[in-house]
Amino acid sequence: MRDTENTATAETDKHQAGPAKRGRRPKRSEVLDAAVEEILEKGYAAATLAMIAERANVSTATVFKHFRTKAEIFGAIMRRVWGNEEESLPPELEPGNPRAGLTAIGHDYAATVTDPKIRALFRVMIAEVPRFPELGQELYEKGKRPYLDRLRTYLEAEVAAGTLAIADLDLAVRQFLGMINDVIFWPHMLVVDLAETTADIDRVVDGAVETMIRAHAR
Repeated sequence: MRDTENTATAETDKHQAGPAKRGRRPKRSEVLDAAVEEILEKGYAAATLAMIAERANVSTATVFKHFRTKAEIFGAIMRRVWGNEEESLPPELEPGNPRAGLTAIGHDYAATVTDPKIRALFRVMIAEVPRFPELGQELYEKGKRPYLDRLRTYLEAEVAAGTLAIADLDLAVRQFLGMINDVIFWPHMLVVDLAETTADIDRVVDGAVETMIRAHAR
């Protein structure tokens, strides 16, 4: 009887240990976390793959297993920043209520561009793009373009549903995000410790949504 109980206890312990082991973050994620910290601390030029590996507590070979160059790491960071990784993609919005849809998208975008670490990364990128133009390319290809494409797809669905009439979808996408960018993102690239409240962000997003509705609602 005791042997049976011991076996049952061992099986229980094994099952309890399994999820914890499976729940451990993959090495790729740890490398990206370390890369962000290293780039923010030392700048893109000074951060090396070896330094990133040391901070992530992995071997340089492990870093190379996931990323061939530092630019690829930066591209993966941008993919994560913009929510373009498969596991973090937001659910597709159903057309039919553009005010609700644009409000959700606007707040998602505002949450992205108001994150202090993301703002810090953009400051680094702006400073270093003249020497490393691949940073701008990675930002656009891995981060911004997929995000723009998702917003365009949503607006296309609203147009098809007959709720919006938009002649130039690409321009509408840029205009909507630009109304948010111009107030709660770009000023922070120039002014240190510029404060804003949740109410300020709500007002900006609501204003951008209202402008889009007035311009394009059928």
